[in-house]
Amino acid sequence: MPDTTPELDYFRRRQCQAGWQDLLDIMISGITANAGDEDRRQFLNLMGSQLAGRFPLPHAETVGDLEDSLNRLWSDFHWGFVQLQPGETCLTLAHHAFPAAAPGAREEEWTAGLAAVLEGAYAEWLSAQGGQPHVALRWQPDSAEGIMTFSYQNSI
Repeated sequence: MPDTTPELDYFRRRQCQAGWQDLLDIMISGITANAGDEDRRQFLNLMGSQLAGRFPLPHAETVGDLEDSLNRLWSDFHWGFVQLQPGETCLTLAHHAFPAAAPGAREEEWTAGLAAVLEGAYAEWLSAQGGQPHVALRWQPDSAEGIMTFSYQNSI
């Protein structure tokens, strides 16, 4: 169970940058209000993919190397950290301590929007590491509180 102490809540709120977080919330809310769920997801995936294109990762020899590269970037962004968990049939990405929603924002909408951006970014980085186009990366909305879980798994 994630730690929900007042100290952790304090640090999550410190990730919220006044103005920028509000602008992102307004943009995500506007996209949500004017597009269906799938159109919103695809658009924000594209934004995440473009973000990953601006910040390419070095070639990783191991899953641990990839995790280290991702976490250096997330540390620079103040966007939390990710743990990569290879399995027999998939790679699970558990993104912790992601940026909190702006005060007054709709938490569920914010989380889904940010997850779509991260989904696009992670998919782009995995593809650049040699991933195949038919292997899908998807956010698992039933993730534990405070963690966004993504599954990179062959869909055929």
